[in-house]
Amino acid sequence: MKSVHPSTRCLAAAAVLLVLLCRSTTSAPGPDRAPALSTITVTVLDSAGTDTLHARCSVVDAIGTSRHPPILESMFHSFAGGYFYTTGTFTVSTSAPPVIIRIMRGPEYRTVTDTVEALADTSVVYRLRRLADMRSLGWWSGDVETHIAHSGGSFILYPSHARFMGLGEDLYVVNCLDNDYCFTGAPDTVSDDDCIVYMSEEMRSSVFGHLALCGLKRLLEPFSPAWWPLLMDVADSVHAQGGPLVAVSHPVTTDDFDMISDWPGTGLARELPVDVTGGSVDAYELMSYSNMGQEEAVDLWYRLLNCRMHLPPCAGSDAAVNRYGDPPIGGCRVYVRSLDGRPQYYEWLDGIAAGRTFVTNGPLFTRFELLGGGAGDSITVQQGTYVVLIDVEAVCALPLDRVDVVCNGTVAGTLRPGGDPGRIEGRVEAWVYESAWIAASAHGTAAPWFTMGDSLFAHTAPYYIRMRGRDEARRDDVEYMIGWIDSLTALCAGEGVWIDPDDSVRVFDELAAARAWYEARLATATGTGEPDIPVPPVPAVTCAPNPFCGKAVIRFSVPRSDAARAPGADVPVSVDLFDAAGRLVRELERSAMAPGEREAVWDGTNQRGEPVASGVYFCVVRASGRIASAKVVLVR
Repeated sequence: MKSVHPSTRCLAAAAVLLVLLCRSTTSAPGPDRAPALSTITVTVLDSAGTDTLHARCSVVDAIGTSRHPPILESMFHSFAGGYFYTTGTFTVSTSAPPVIIRIMRGPEYRTVTDTVEALADTSVVYRLRRLADMRSLGWWSGDVETHIAHSGGSFILYPSHARFMGLGEDLYVVNCLDNDYCFTGAPDTVSDDDCIVYMSEEMRSSVFGHLALCGLKRLLEPFSPAWWPLLMDVADSVHAQGGPLVAVSHPVTTDDFDMISDWPGTGLARELPVDVTGGSVDAYELMSYSNMGQEEAVDLWYRLLNCRMHLPPCAGSDAAVNRYGDPPIGGCRVYVRSLDGRPQYYEWLDGIAAGRTFVTNGPLFTRFELLGGGAGDSITVQQGTYVVLIDVEAVCALPLDRVDVVCNGTVAGTLRPGGDPGRIEGRVEAWVYESAWIAASAHGTAAPWFTMGDSLFAHTAPYYIRMRGRDEARRDDVEYMIGWIDSLTALCAGEGVWIDPDDSVRVFDELAAARAWYEARLATATGTGEPDIPVPPVPAVTCAPNPFCGKAVIRFSVPRSDAARAPGADVPVSVDLFDAAGRLVRELERSAMAPGEREAVWDGTNQRGEPVASGVYFCVVRASGRIASAKVVLVR
């Protein structure tokens, strides 16, 4: 049995008032006679067939009035000039043609903008063309944080409404964080293979920040604490349930650190640098309507990654769609890669925690590959300097400006569109000489109504390279976190209120422990992140055939040694094969070679001459103090 929201009567009255208001503003007659009305019937179909499609729509007439079906039937909202949802067919009336019709169904479909005269009753059919079928590529989208029963609402909504809007936005998962509202401890019964709705909870500490608690099996209280409990304790209770996800909600709502009595200060994730030291947080809400700006949210995330944290990105709109003027759900969303087909709900959450994600408000990453893996994957390598090749493809229904490949917070390379302004693809080289994270971001210009945010933006989760002997954090980022903790300590000392003195002792102990954690990393932290001596790489290593079955010929160049007495003097060369976990498989070459083009042959055996299993391997060539690598695929 579903629970009833405590403010039902107020919301019902507001909804009735809103319906009357909308009727009066969209159908008022002129001073002398009623204007002639004409109707427009719109059908939205899949371009590949005759099936109707759920979609988000907008119809605006010549005098700027938004036209829509009955408000509660279509979930009409006034945001950005108005939007509503359809199951595939709708009819509106207008006395002021022509009308502008806009239709979209998430980022995987081409958008529609059309002008219709509608001087008489008119019917139009639109076929939405797919830009990409991400589910067929193993990617499943969702909104980590939405609300259908938030304070100040105009509508009384239920999980069925969340599913209706989720289908219109082409979302696989809709997480509604409304605490005890319609909570069951499982996916709601309206869920199906097309859209899963889960009613869960958001923990809102006005001091320490907000947590999106997705997939709770039991609610936690209090919902809105101040100085106690610590969010790390909340996270421990969530993880004890087995399955739910702890994500930091809208971590950067303001730059006013001391604002703890009013929004947006009450949403700032002040405890985050403390929580990540103990692994309390599963994911970081990189995209949210409530972040103060995308640049600020990205900057904080990069700093945490540079402290060598494993912190996957996710996205939650924080849309309160029971409010008449709020933006839609899913305007920023997270895609999760499933390794085994359609994921169940908790498998989808596990994918976020594992970092198999990218976040977006439009651009789609259809390829992000390096070293035999992608977002969320990792490899351990021996100490050295490596040239890593990153293959990227991003597509968007709107024009893109660029794709950046980022290594440890610095842009390693930029790709631009070719003939199609909505597609960017190519390869970028990144030098790696210490432990690193590598990710890709896409950028473009926002289109009104279609884009939620000031610009088009998407970002993959990192691929992590762990280098033995060079796993240092970045000094300036560690110092930034120490300064953050000092500010939180000062805030607690000056403003903190605890009923139990032991609670205050615990808070200051945890802050001191986190500060010591960062201080310990200062001892080995690097400075700017640039290598001490720039070392040019060996020219690219190639392997043919690749994939191979019997033998692979590995070709590479031996550069002249700057230390050699004669220009053509032999230099030491090593050619090694490593598996995907960074373990040495075969020492293929250990010799002195003259500069020039060289090759070696690998027959797919290990150091003992035994055949190795099918899989991805990495050939690493070292010559003249320079290193390059290439992926080699063995197929038995």
